[in-house]
Amino acid sequence: MLGRFSDRVDEIHHLNGNEVHVLLKRKEDIPDLCLYARDELKSKLSTMFCSDDRGPCGAFTLRYVFARAGGQDFFIVLTARIRADQGLPGFPLDRSLSFPSIAFQFPSAALYEREIRDMFGLFPDGSPDKRPLVLHERWPEGIYPLRKEFDVTTKVDRTGGREYKFTKVEGEGVCEIPVGPVHAGIIEPGHFRFSVLGESIINLETRLFYVHRGVEKLGEKMNLDQVLLLSERIAGDEAVANSTAYCQALERAAGVTAPERALQTRVVCAEMERIYNHLGTLAGMSTDVGFAYGSARLNILKERMMQLNEQVTGSRLLFGTNRVGGVGVELDADKVRKVRSTLKRSLHDFELVISMLRNNSSVMDRLLNTGTIARRVAVELGLTGVAARCAGVDEDTRRDHPYAAYSSLRPDKHHDSPMHLTEHEVEMQMRRGDALARFEVRVEEVVDSAAMIDQAIENMPQSGDLVVSDLRERLEPHSHALGYAESHRGQTLHWVTIGDHPDSLSRYKVRTASFVNWPAIEQAVIKDIVPDFPLINKSLDLSYAGNDL
Repeated sequence: MLGRFSDRVDEIHHLNGNEVHVLLKRKEDIPDLCLYARDELKSKLSTMFCSDDRGPCGAFTLRYVFARAGGQDFFIVLTARIRADQGLPGFPLDRSLSFPSIAFQFPSAALYEREIRDMFGLFPDGSPDKRPLVLHERWPEGIYPLRKEFDVTTKVDRTGGREYKFTKVEGEGVCEIPVGPVHAGIIEPGHFRFSVLGESIINLETRLFYVHRGVEKLGEKMNLDQVLLLSERIAGDEAVANSTAYCQALERAAGVTAPERALQTRVVCAEMERIYNHLGTLAGMSTDVGFAYGSARLNILKERMMQLNEQVTGSRLLFGTNRVGGVGVELDADKVRKVRSTLKRSLHDFELVISMLRNNSSVMDRLLNTGTIARRVAVELGLTGVAARCAGVDEDTRRDHPYAAYSSLRPDKHHDSPMHLTEHEVEMQMRRGDALARFEVRVEEVVDSAAMIDQAIENMPQSGDLVVSDLRERLEPHSHALGYAESHRGQTLHWVTIGDHPDSLSRYKVRTASFVNWPAIEQAVIKDIVPDFPLINKSLDLSYAGNDL
């Protein structure tokens, strides 16, 4: 696979079924190997992260994870060591650690590189953006939270502050509108700096990470079950997706597969999570175009689904669905009847609401050509989920890298409802990449999710175990694996490295869909007007909590 680069590669290992790990001899070869993975192997840069491995091997480890789709389910993990003997006797802390930036060739890498610089103190040479990302102005220089010597209980003193430089747009008639980070509504904090000409937006910059919680650092101090609870709370509306990806990573590291009943249950709960969230987003979009009646009807359906969640799992947000090695929810006959009856009634009501919205010309006019994202932008930013699919990027982790019981399901082929558009209409929507496309794709996914729930219930064994009991016994210290899932926002990735004993982690890395999708809003609003910003924001369904880990 990497024959022409054999002189630049130390080792190649196949791990965990579909992971190809390539250890580079020199960090200087990172750009060439990344370009080869993208251009020759037709793979997408899905995430990039660092680990502090100075203890075991005297180096920081950089990993570039490329996903290969198109019927070829595997991940290429390019690995480079950044030598560093800090922390060992006689070696001072070197603050000039660096690695070559790939942000010019891979625009999506800019955020990952800034995050690594903030959290580990490794500096991307040649990066086009040298501003901090996670650590704000009053964080002191030289303290890197994900280095091993940093104690999670440390109370860091604030400094006098550094200026964060937003792009200055100048010209006759150009005004600047700062919005947030504290908002008039009850939402999480985020800052938006608009440059406008009249009401037309000509530039937007976002600033996030106001409530960074140190999730990855906390994971290093917890046992595996505690990290499971933590994964569910990264973003409450993605509890099933994140906990599934986390549990799957541990199961892959242990070389075990959860029981069939557990895999089918994960599908049921994941699709229930997708349905109630898409209903909420569609309701919010209806609000933002000024159609309160449509919003009310959709919110009623969302509430009905959340009540069903509680009846099935004991939690409106589906907390407690997963266990390490399986699930903690048993879908007995009574629960199955409730799921099917509620979905049948809800889909009927949903069809009526959507028909009403589609026949309302003022609603459609507000959505059409608003918040457009070009396919080129979606590819360069590495967008995922609905945001990517609506811009013509055909990807879905459930299909491309099947997990749980998705290998027997087709997420995009349950077109048996009058709510569905024709294939030509769907194709045209996806090409356009606007708020209307995102509206229609969410409608499609609600119906598809209901069909998959029904199929998963049909495929579920009547009896059998729900959890693999000996998973921890099979975990080897320092083993690692990648877990993944498709949330209602897109692909979420969880990387785990087992610690010195099997009930601990030495590295926990999470990359949610929101982290990669937030930059899309800066492109989507260009040439739109300021009053359309709330609608564009809602149509992308971005999570602050899912970003500020």
